[in-house]
Amino acid sequence: MKIIHVIPNLKKGGAERLALNSVSALQSLPNIDVQLITFDSENDYKFLTKTINWKVIPAKAIPSLSGKSLVEVKQLQAYIDTFQPDVIHSHLFETEMVLAHISLLAKTKRIVHFHDNMHQFRKLGFNTFFNKSYLTDFFEKRIVLKSYSENTIAIAISINTKVYCERNLPQMFRKVLLHNAVDLKVFRNYSSFASNQITLIGSLVENKGHLLAIYTINELKNRGIDVKLNCLGDGIERKKLEKLVNELKLEKEIVFHGNIDSPETFLQHSFCYLLTSKSEAFGLTIIEAMACGLPVVCTDGKGNRDLIQEGENGFMVLERNPKLLADKIELLLKKEDLRLEMGEKARKFAQGFGMDNYVKELLSVYKS
Repeated sequence: MKIIHVIPNLKKGGAERLALNSVSALQSLPNIDVQLITFDSENDYKFLTKTINWKVIPAKAIPSLSGKSLVEVKQLQAYIDTFQPDVIHSHLFETEMVLAHISLLAKTKRIVHFHDNMHQFRKLGFNTFFNKSYLTDFFEKRIVLKSYSENTIAIAISINTKVYCERNLPQMFRKVLLHNAVDLKVFRNYSSFASNQITLIGSLVENKGHLLAIYTINELKNRGIDVKLNCLGDGIERKKLEKLVNELKLEKEIVFHGNIDSPETFLQHSFCYLLTSKSEAFGLTIIEAMACGLPVVCTDGKGNRDLIQEGENGFMVLERNPKLLADKIELLLKKEDLRLEMGEKARKFAQGFGMDNYVKELLSVYKS
């Protein structure tokens, strides 16, 4: 079987990490010829790409309502014609726009990976024509859908995303639920020594809700509870967040580490994992934390509802309230037996999200 995975670049993100792990696992299997293609050379995963079949092929497709669209796909088309894939597996909407201008063999199956609820696919109503953003989405959606065939399968990473696909994609397309997976050889159980450290992983963007995390740590400090929050990731909100940390005098309690190649080293030295996203298509970092034996305290991002067994492997706080989040963290910190019990349940739960099982299910989708 000949497979191509396509993603715009290798910036830090869940989609990029999953694509890399998928290609790495697939290329270790017999009778599989797999290639990863990106449109530019940006790579935040140099430690992962050393042994992966990866090609950079410049391509872009920028539609225009005025008719002055920019399409550059000749190199990509030539490579695909030569490789003659049985499967093209695409990640993120920029890739969908490019592949919409590529001619494929009749045998080639298209796998469209919904790492989130791609807003370009949403059904739009009468107001579409009075909102430029909505109108652009509608225009791009029409271009992309015309390129799909009955050989197209949508992979949704959570129940919430699968419902979105079922509501917004044509009925002719098959929709498959396939939860994300992690490399369980990397994310392993931690030692049960006493720790006051908490880890939070995610891009420093508004949707990730880091402000709520900061106010939660401030609430714990006001209660006289000594904790340290390690924030892993980077983004446009960093200066704003660091300013708030300084204003609240939390420099000792909250540390921004930027992008880290080995987040597992922080997870394995923490007593719980915190996630404060406003929305979360799945929550890959939750599984990484659970695999390291950490109970999770999180907000309701909808997609992460698939992962939290309330009071068993974590707590989901339904209100965006720092006091309620602090209550759960304080409980885990003060009741070590509960923390260890929930951590072990979290570790066992995460075993169902390993790459070996994931690739078996992925191959069954390819062959279906």
